[in-house]
Amino acid sequence: MLILTLIACTDGGGGTGDYAGIKMSDYFAFDGSRKSVFNNEDTTGFAWQLLVEKQTMTEIKDGREVSTIEYIRLDNGELLGSVSWSSVSSEAVQVHSYSIGATGEKLTFDPPVDITDGDDAMRIGDIIETDTTDSGGTSWHFTSTFVESVSECPSTAQDDFVKCVRFAIDDGDGDAMAGPLFTGEFVFVAAWGTVYQTIPVAETEWELTDIEYIAEGDE
Repeated sequence: MLILTLIACTDGGGGTGDYAGIKMSDYFAFDGSRKSVFNNEDTTGFAWQLLVEKQTMTEIKDGREVSTIEYIRLDNGELLGSVSWSSVSSEAVQVHSYSIGATGEKLTFDPPVDITDGDDAMRIGDIIETDTTDSGGTSWHFTSTFVESVSECPSTAQDDFVKCVRFAIDDGDGDAMAGPLFTGEFVFVAAWGTVYQTIPVAETEWELTDIEYIAEGDE
């Protein structure tokens, strides 16, 4: 089992004063080679596993490295969709494009969707809003909420994950079962990323059950 060194960060309690918040780019890591497998809590309705895998090729947009993450049914290899992310220290974590379905066109957001605050620090309850239009002509109003800090978020993949954060990302259409695969509810852990997620693939939660990470230069 892979053991990751977690990045320490300040607890996101509701304090005031000079506390700027938790550094969020630590929780959205896309370096190296990454893939993870999730099981759904509804093992009857979803006997298959969900593979979430970073694609080898990245691209540069406005000076940011953009990584595409694909969501795949592990039993039959069906592509469910993709999301293209960038994460830069001291800047907002952004989503640049998405696709839905095996033959779905990749649709680019203009401007990109901000998932975290532009200064890379958030407090519990902070909400980031983005109004954008994708390249298919659809207008969106996204809200990304830092719901809470979670001191521990053990999973089947690894039982000692600590210093986690819970986010809710909404696309504004009122339908939790429709929309891009970066929308829903998530628990992220520093250095790795998603541990639990409820996304439009299912109404029930997916839990991280296996992870694989190879650092850049070691592929």
